[in-house]
Amino acid sequence: MVTGFDILGHDRGLRSHWKYRAAAFIADALMIFIPLPLLLYFFGIADYFTVGLVLSVGFYIFTSITETLTGASVGKKLLGLKVHPMTGQSLGGRVCVRNLDRLFWFVMPPINFALGMATRGDPRQTALDRLAGTVVVHAGEKERYEARIEAMREAENKPAGAGRDACQECGGELILLPDQKLQCGKCGLIQ
Repeated sequence: MVTGFDILGHDRGLRSHWKYRAAAFIADALMIFIPLPLLLYFFGIADYFTVGLVLSVGFYIFTSITETLTGASVGKKLLGLKVHPMTGQSLGGRVCVRNLDRLFWFVMPPINFALGMATRGDPRQTALDRLAGTVVVHAGEKERYEARIEAMREAENKPAGAGRDACQECGGELILLPDQKLQCGKCGLIQ
């Protein structure tokens, strides 16, 4: 099985994608973690547990609301990224699931990234993206993303074996990767 880590090693576009996502996460965090503690201090709240809880919940709510309304948090919008649903058109509840790592911002994002990259699927998705059925794409990738979703829908509507490509090595079913390459779901060979 080929994982996202295998693709990350030779795909400059994927490395760039994750750099943009990390920068967007940091930008969003700074927009909450700088003004909110100052506001809490102004109101006389200095208990570490309370401040930490308010920061975590504030970060989650801030990113969830902006992504639900516009498809991108402020950091993502600055870097040209947008959240798209894998199926359907609505992001509403999906965003609440994909942003759960914001509640545990101090430990969960690297785990979320590693779980998404270590499993089979789109290497641009974190584990929570897969659970929510979302993917983050750069504005320049939008057309490629929409074409990929359309190709996946067409492949799902075909009966097994009818017109689907098969692996040259083992005959397994081929999966379309984000970089428009085909990967065998059985042996992992990229064709």
